[in-house]
Amino acid sequence: MAPRCPYAELHSADFQADPHAVNQQMVRDHGPVFPAEIFPGIRAWVVADYTLITAWCRDTRTFRRDSRLWLDWREGRIPDDAPALAMMGHRPNLLYADGDEHARLKRAVVDSLGRVPESRVGDITRRHADTLIDAFCTRGRAELVSEYARLLPLLVLCDLFGFSPDVGQRVLNSLSDLWDGVDAAKANSEYERALSDAISAKHAAPGDDITSWMLQHRAGLTDEELLAQLVVTIGAGAEPTANLISGTARTLMVDDEVRQAFRGARVGVGEAIDQVLWRDPPVNNYPVLYPVKDVRTSSGTLIRAGEPILLGYAAAHAAMSGGGPDLEQGNRAHLSFGVGPHRCPAQGFAYSIAQVGVETLTKRLPDLRTTQDTLPWRPAPFALALAQLPVTFTPDSPKGSTPPWQQTSPSSTPTTSTGRQPSSAAEAPSSKLKSLVAWLFGR
Repeated sequence: MAPRCPYAELHSADFQADPHAVNQQMVRDHGPVFPAEIFPGIRAWVVADYTLITAWCRDTRTFRRDSRLWLDWREGRIPDDAPALAMMGHRPNLLYADGDEHARLKRAVVDSLGRVPESRVGDITRRHADTLIDAFCTRGRAELVSEYARLLPLLVLCDLFGFSPDVGQRVLNSLSDLWDGVDAAKANSEYERALSDAISAKHAAPGDDITSWMLQHRAGLTDEELLAQLVVTIGAGAEPTANLISGTARTLMVDDEVRQAFRGARVGVGEAIDQVLWRDPPVNNYPVLYPVKDVRTSSGTLIRAGEPILLGYAAAHAAMSGGGPDLEQGNRAHLSFGVGPHRCPAQGFAYSIAQVGVETLTKRLPDLRTTQDTLPWRPAPFALALAQLPVTFTPDSPKGSTPPWQQTSPSSTPTTSTGRQPSSAAEAPSSKLKSLVAWLFGR
C-alpha cells in the first residue's frame, strides 16, 4: 500500500484502515526512520527500529521530551488550535520534563503508586468489572468499548486516587466528552476543575489514597504541579489500559492461534496481553522526542534540531520479530511501556487492571463472539484503539454487586441499561456511556 505522498499520513483513512501495512511500506521506502504527517500540515519523523528507540530514549543529552523545543511551534508554523497540541503542547508534568525536574516529579508518582498493594488493585478491579458486566449481561449483547473497556480503568483509578462520588462522576463524564470530541475545550476545563476540587478536598481531609500521598510527598509538589501530575497519570493510565482491555478481548475472539491456545489452557490472559502489546500496542507513535542538535541516521536521514520524533512501537516490533514472539513462550521485552528514564511508572497497574478485567469478562461470558468481521480502529495518530467492539453471548444473571459509589447513596434509585433494552443499541456511545456512569454513581 503506497501512501499518496512521501509522508505516512497518520490522520488518513488508509492509515486508520491498516496502520501496519502503511508502516511496512514506509520502512521499505525510507528505512528505519521515515517521514510522517500527524495531521494535515503537521509533520514529524517516526522511528521504527527497536535498537534506535532504545538508544535514543536513553540518550538524554541529545534527545529531550520538552516540547517547547519543537521547531515548527517555536517558529510560529503551528496554529494555536492545532489538534496535535492536545498531545504535544507543553505541560508542567513528568511527561514533558527532563533531568532533575523529571526525576523529582516521577519520584512523587512512583512512590505514591508503589504504596498500593497489587492485591488491592485486583480486588477493586474485580468488583468494578462485575458491576459493569451486571449492567449488560442479561441482554446477550454489548458494545465492549463504551460499556466496559473505557469505564473499568477509570473506575479503578477513581477509587485508588480517593475521589468522592461527585468528583469521580465529573472525571468520567469529562473524559468521555474528550474521547468523543464533544466540546473538547470545555471538557478539558471540567476535567481539570474536578481534579482541582479533589486536591482541595485532600488538603482538608487527607486519606489512604494516591492523591493524599502525592500531596504529602517529600518532593513538595505545589497544587499546580500536583494537578499536572494527576492529569497525565489518570489520562495516560486510563485510556491506554482501556485500549489494552478491548484489544485483548478482540484478540481472544478473532485470532485463531490465540483463541485455540486460550481455550486449550495452554496460555492465559497474561500471555494474550503480551501478544497485544507486541502486535497492537495501545500507545503507538508516542511519546515524542526532540533532538537538541541535528542528527543523521546510518541510512542518511537528516533530522534537524527540534523536529519531533515519534516512537513507532508497532512498526519497531514488527520489523524485529514479525509482529510478536511465540505466543506460548511469552515475552515482555516489548517497548510498549517505554524505555529509559521515561518508562511508564504505572505499568504494573495497567497489567493488573487489564488482566483482571479480561479474566472476569471471559469467565462470566465464556462464549463471547464479535458481531463484525472487520473491527475499525479509532482515528488516532498516536494510538491503536478500537472504535467499537460489538459482541454477543449467552445471557447471564447479574451477580447483584452494588457499586461502592452507590453504597454512599442508599436512597438513590439506579437506572440500569437493562431496563431499556430496545433503545440502548441505538444510543450514541457517549450517551450510553453517560447513562451507565449515572447508574454506577447511584444517580
